[in-house]
Amino acid sequence: MTSSKDDLQISHLIRLLDDRDEFVRSKIRERLIEIGEDALPFLEMAVRTENPAVGVLAREIISAIHPQKLGERFRQLVLSARRGDPDLEAGMLCIMEFGYPGVSAEAISRPLDQMADELSSRLNQKDSPQRTVHQLVQYLFLEKEFSGNQTNFMDPDNSYFNKVLERRTGIPISLSALCVLIANRLNLPIVGVGLPGHYIVKYDSATQPIFFDPFHRGRTLSKEDCIKRVNNLGHKFEEYHLSPSTNRETLVRMMNNLAMIYQQNGEPEKSKQLKEYIKILLNSPQSLSSNSS
Repeated sequence: MTSSKDDLQISHLIRLLDDRDEFVRSKIRERLIEIGEDALPFLEMAVRTENPAVGVLAREIISAIHPQKLGERFRQLVLSARRGDPDLEAGMLCIMEFGYPGVSAEAISRPLDQMADELSSRLNQKDSPQRTVHQLVQYLFLEKEFSGNQTNFMDPDNSYFNKVLERRTGIPISLSALCVLIANRLNLPIVGVGLPGHYIVKYDSATQPIFFDPFHRGRTLSKEDCIKRVNNLGHKFEEYHLSPSTNRETLVRMMNNLAMIYQQNGEPEKSKQLKEYIKILLNSPQSLSSNSS
């Protein structure tokens, strides 16, 4: 929170954005970026000014501040992680903010809450794992018509969860996250499984684990199916491949996917920025705390 003195300083800097001296404008830009998030409300007002030159510069500065603001959100995500594992939904919100700045958390939470409420009326505590999975798959992939985007797999929107919910299509990891986030709301033991090359989910039971594939409309997979899929993708199967993925692993995999897509789509700066956020996620809370002290 800024003081009135700080507000005056920022306002003064904003007024100098259209200074005739390019050197002065450059220094003002650097200072406003250094101030960061506190300068955003003033810059947003400057965007709406009648002076088009000031508006253009203000937009450029906002674009420069946004990555550091989001980096701080990723740091806070790691610092607030319970048992060292960051919250999956909060992490997906941070990823969404990268592609769609300003989209509210409700863009994710509200439709997820609604779907969980609708599904809960069909479930019973006495249901078998098979029936629970059947109800989830029936609801999401037949009634709600979520499906894998097989025609445009490399579209970045397959990874931004607001767009996945809006378009009802995505890649294996984003559709698997859909299942996990709804299951979390219903206290169901459904977890992500990061098979090499193809993310899936399972009903996590010591006696009756059930693997299923959200990208292919929830198709049930046997252990042998999973092994075959890993081998067919050129990897050597290991038992740990069937273990639940941590939230951190899932978020890093999502961001690596996006970084690869942006690199292949000719947007290396976005790819580079995502890799910087991945470095933050891979830090421990202790190392981030020591770095900030």
